Amino acid sequence: MITIDRPETKNALTSEMLSTISEIIRNSEKLAQIRSIIITSNCEKIFSSGYDISSKNLDNKEDLLKIHVIGYQKQKHPLMEASEAIRDSSKIIIAAINGHIFGGALEVLLNCDFKFLSKECYFCMPPAKLGIAYNYNGIKNFINKIGVVNTKKIFLTADKFNSSEALNMGLVDFLSSHDEVITDSIELGKKISQNAPLSLASIKKSINSFEDSQKLSREEHKKIRESVERAIQSSDYEEAQDAFKEKRKPLFKGE
Repeated sequence: MITIDRPETKNALTSEMLSTISEIIRNSEKLAQIRSIIITSNCEKIFSSGYDISSKNLDNKEDLLKIHVIGYQKQKHPLMEASEAIRDSSKIIIAAINGHIFGGALEVLLNCDFKFLSKECYFCMPPAKLGIAYNYNGIKNFINKIGVVNTKKIFLTADKFNSSEALNMGLVDFLSSHDEVITDSIELGKKISQNAPLSLASIKKSINSFEDSQKLSREEHKKIRESVERAIQSSDYEEAQDAFKEKRKPLFKGE
């Protein structure tokens, strides 16, 4: 079991934490006795407030470009590496979401094979309120999982959605009471782990390969990169940073 434990920041994910998650999952490939992995949180109410933008990352446009521009200088941001580690793993990885979940944390856990969510919890994708764009691979993943309409709904409104809405959208697979999220996740992990490991790995790989077949043309890649850079260089982005630090609502001008 992987437990996110940084309650003093509402479990905001740092690059180091994401790299550790990736390392644990990749190292598990060497251990045949491990058939499934549970990812959960040790925070009381919030599973994760998302990728940590309260530190130096908030002022670091280079860091944002690494996240949101595909193949930026051939570097992969730890957020993407964690997502890929989950998808590429031969193990069955289950998310036990026992608190509210925001932003990049939801993108990472969207790659889990199964997702349990506490009935008392909600989720939110806030980048539009923070004045930033969002990476294409992440958007594509949401579209594959919940469709174009729902992806637009959660990203363009940046609203909070409850657990029932998450289930109806297909964002999560099961709802559990708060006290049973982890228990239910473990029970499913045990059940699946009784099946043939090589068969499980093969089936998972086939399903993921289908999703990965969608490719961008060079021209489409260029246009997306330009739109991301324009957003990051805008005065709206600077306003979003100031509003976040001052705990107020931003006043966007579209410039």
